[in-house]
Amino acid sequence: MISTGAELEQVIKNKVQLILDLDEFLEQEIMADGVQVADKKQIKECTTLDFAGSEPDFLIFKRRQNKQMCHLVELKDGDSFDTKKAAAEYRTMHTFMDKNAPRLQYIVVTHFCCFNQNSKQAIVEGFKKRIAPEEAMTGREFCDLLELDYDKIVKARKKYGPENKMEFLRELVKIDSVRPILKRLLRN
Repeated sequence: MISTGAELEQVIKNKVQLILDLDEFLEQEIMADGVQVADKKQIKECTTLDFAGSEPDFLIFKRRQNKQMCHLVELKDGDSFDTKKAAAEYRTMHTFMDKNAPRLQYIVVTHFCCFNQNSKQAIVEGFKKRIAPEEAMTGREFCDLLELDYDKIVKARKKYGPENKMEFLRELVKIDSVRPILKRLLRN
């Protein structure tokens, strides 16, 4: 799941307009109409923001109809978390927002996106009710925010599913401590 989450982030980064220098971007009072995205790397390198060792997966800056928004998004492939993990995710996101919202010339909102979940209520439940319903975001809503085609992304990811599974299995059998266990399981 961690690997597919990293793959999902990369797919998104390949489809959006990434901000090259977040500090320079944040110097402007008014951004051009459109959607621009900062990833973790840019957030960590930014001196204008205080990420304090924890940052969202994406900062999505969007300007439409004279309204500037900054969406802090934690992107997940899965949708179920243990209680400690859910509380930590919530705390991290809100700490980042509290420290940085005053530094931004945008309306700032937080989102916890579970890309493969279509139910906002299921996302809230998956986060052990630690997040507010308005913070829950489906993958389709995430793609709408980015002005991307959700169905095309899902279709492309499914296309590489068998190849990714084989790569995972090849790597798994390379682990000396795992190989004998797999052999025992295959005999049964």
